[in-house]
Amino acid sequence: MNTQLSAIVEACREAGLVLEGAVPGDCEVTGIAAVQDCGVGDLVFADKPALAAFVLERKPSVVVAARGLRDTLAAASPATIVLLTGQVALAHAFIKQRYAARDFDAAGWEGPIHPSAVVHPTAVIGTGTVIEPRAVVGRNAMIGARCRIMSGAVVEHDARVGDDSIVHPNAVIGYGCRLGNEVVVGAGSVIGAEGFGFAQDAKRRSHPIPQTGIVVIGDRVRIGANNTIDRATYAETRIGSGTKFDNLCHVAHNVEIGEDCLLTAMFCIAGSSRVGNRVIASGQTGIIDHVSVGDDVVLVHRAGVVKDIEQAGVYASLPTQPMDEYLRNTAAARKGAELRRRVADLEQRLEQSQEKNTQQD
Repeated sequence: MNTQLSAIVEACREAGLVLEGAVPGDCEVTGIAAVQDCGVGDLVFADKPALAAFVLERKPSVVVAARGLRDTLAAASPATIVLLTGQVALAHAFIKQRYAARDFDAAGWEGPIHPSAVVHPTAVIGTGTVIEPRAVVGRNAMIGARCRIMSGAVVEHDARVGDDSIVHPNAVIGYGCRLGNEVVVGAGSVIGAEGFGFAQDAKRRSHPIPQTGIVVIGDRVRIGANNTIDRATYAETRIGSGTKFDNLCHVAHNVEIGEDCLLTAMFCIAGSSRVGNRVIASGQTGIIDHVSVGDDVVLVHRAGVVKDIEQAGVYASLPTQPMDEYLRNTAAARKGAELRRRVADLEQRLEQSQEKNTQQD
């Protein structure tokens, strides 16, 4: 990375991120680094006083810092340019995405299609797209512009992948499934696997109900590594635009998930359930089948959703409870042993009192 700071500041401004502070002349930014390991030429981010202390010690060329650190950073070296913002994390995301994200070209594979890849003659490949070694693209598949289908990935027949999307190694985009623009599918993930649908006979032998629907994924969705998103029985399993999945998540058939959700590791949702927009789920959250979770719900502490949640708010535990109720119940549970001891003591004293009264009678 060798970029003029003025270009970075202007790019942020155009994206709606204002970085406050003077840029005397200009300086060249040669890297984006962790503040604890930075040096001359680096641009770093600081949103806490502890991080500001590293800036004073290590003297990076540029620091993008929280406004609350203005006075602390006044003591920074004259060689350090201080830029202030109320959105440090957002600035970090934008600047690193634009200037220091993974360099896929570093893999060194010559494009657009590696000789070892298998691409059906009816497939349509967009301009600037790279198909890496041993990838497979099926009949009538359509891949947009500036995509990267990485080593060993499979895009099955009639699938659609939008512009600027990345399918990581050994991921599978199942037949007929549709991905929007700027979608990232992590290594080993499977989009459009067979949904889990069976009927049992009188001997409880299970007979599969073919799952012939598809998965539709909106724009700017990120699917982590080793996710499985099952195709619908007939229609569509849907993932809304902007939603981000961590690694090791599972979405069953006919599920609908809204826009801009954040779903962390081991999130699991059973068939035909619905999740609204901007829902956040912490690790190991589970949602049973045929329930609905409304917009702006936050699920924490291994939440287990067994009935509809209609009101926005924070919910926890199994079965899910509003957070304040959950905290009261947890506090009471911690005192269970003490309460049992006190009850036993009271029972003993009551028995002794009754025996004494009987003897006096």
